[in-house]
Amino acid sequence: MTRADRTLSLPGLLLLLGGCALDRYEPGPLDPGFRPPVGSGLVPPAAAEAADTQPVEPSQRPQPHGPLALDEVLAAVTERYPPYLSTLLERDLASGRLLQAMGSFDTRVSARLGSQALGFYEANTFGALLQQPLTTGDTIYGGYRVSDGFLPAYDKARTQDNGELVFGGRVPLFRDRAIDQRRASVRQAEIDVGLADPLIARARIDFVRAAARTYYAWVAAGRRLGVARELLQLATDRVGDLERAVDRQFLAPIEVTDNERLIAQRQVFVVRAERLLQQTALELSLFLRDVDDAPVVPSPQRLPGDLALAAPPTPASLQEDTEAAIRQRPELRRLQLRIDRVETDRQLAQNQTMPNLDLVVEASRSLSGRPYTDIEQDELFLGFELSLPLRQRDAYGRLEQANAALRQLRLEEQFARDRIVNDIADTRSALQAAWDQIEATQRNTALARDLVAAERRAFELGRSDLFRIQLRELALAEAQVLEIDARLDYLRAAADYRAALGVDGVPPPR
Repeated sequence: MTRADRTLSLPGLLLLLGGCALDRYEPGPLDPGFRPPVGSGLVPPAAAEAADTQPVEPSQRPQPHGPLALDEVLAAVTERYPPYLSTLLERDLASGRLLQAMGSFDTRVSARLGSQALGFYEANTFGALLQQPLTTGDTIYGGYRVSDGFLPAYDKARTQDNGELVFGGRVPLFRDRAIDQRRASVRQAEIDVGLADPLIARARIDFVRAAARTYYAWVAAGRRLGVARELLQLATDRVGDLERAVDRQFLAPIEVTDNERLIAQRQVFVVRAERLLQQTALELSLFLRDVDDAPVVPSPQRLPGDLALAAPPTPASLQEDTEAAIRQRPELRRLQLRIDRVETDRQLAQNQTMPNLDLVVEASRSLSGRPYTDIEQDELFLGFELSLPLRQRDAYGRLEQANAALRQLRLEEQFARDRIVNDIADTRSALQAAWDQIEATQRNTALARDLVAAERRAFELGRSDLFRIQLRELALAEAQVLEIDARLDYLRAAADYRAALGVDGVPPPR
């Protein structure tokens, strides 16, 4: 190897030993936005009070013994990760909006008390009424009214001395027959309750994917630290041999100095690798939490051994995986619910274009027979009320908006399907590419290790020098880091593939 090779190897090794970039989670368009809604029976009390608490300090509890498994991290995400628990509260928010919409069907009580103070007629009137809107669009009412004094015959408030009982109803015949604003609001609130589920599923998929990728980055950082320490140990172990060789005048003293420089340089590699491990552990602590919901920074002693790698899916399963993703991904379900919501708006707008013709029925029973002889004990009124704007610009404007929104959502639905198909193809391609690299990097590491051993034997026989050994050791370290990167790429691609399939959208049964 030439000195130019060494110049290229050192910066490359520095980059590789310190180049494990972290994937920080960034909320997407379907994510909760970290809003702090209040109170829920669906999540632990600590999560419900999260908006009112101070930031939680890292856990001081003793950590469990043994390697940290990915399942432990994912369990903490679905049970204690604050952004996910915040997303679960979307169900409570939607349920509250549904309860609010159903309030438009609450029974209403009204009362009226009045006195004709000036004018030809002098009388006092009182009336109390109960009104009940029905889910069929009709309204029924009943109550009591009474008057004293002198009122004209056409005054509806005029009653006999003891008053009268009144019962009636209003039945829409055209507008508000099939749907009205009250029923549309309730239907849309019910759809909002359904919309909470795909929102939660999307958040769960994203959080599980982010946690898995962060976990793999932490494991890879531990492997890089091992490579850096091994590289340092190689330089440290030969200090005694070099000093003895200098004492016997087999080597020049400059070789000891060069090895000391190498030790100092590789100590820098170790410090950088230790910092990277600490950084990834801190990132992982955002997902890993103890029983008090405090972040747990995993110790280096909990680093697992080599993670098992499952073989990538075969090309024959592409169609099956694509169909499964279309069934499981929450985006399409969410778009379908949004289409149903806009369809309700369209039906309501269509309803507003019709004339408002109501049938009014009212029956009354007088509780006495005085003083008016023209008031029968039982009376019944039947009538119609018609209302129609001369121009229906409001209704037709709403209808045009709803139709445009429907076309827009159907285009989004078509693109969402295309994106799901693309995600499956892309993540499968990434899996296969990473898998192919693993075998090559393993071969590269094995050959680099053989070359180091051969170079050391040549040095012992006087056929090589310390400089060539250093280059071989650097090449071995680079090969080891490349293998670590290849395995990390494969594990990350596997996490992306699960997210593309949408298998983590629904929690496993307990």
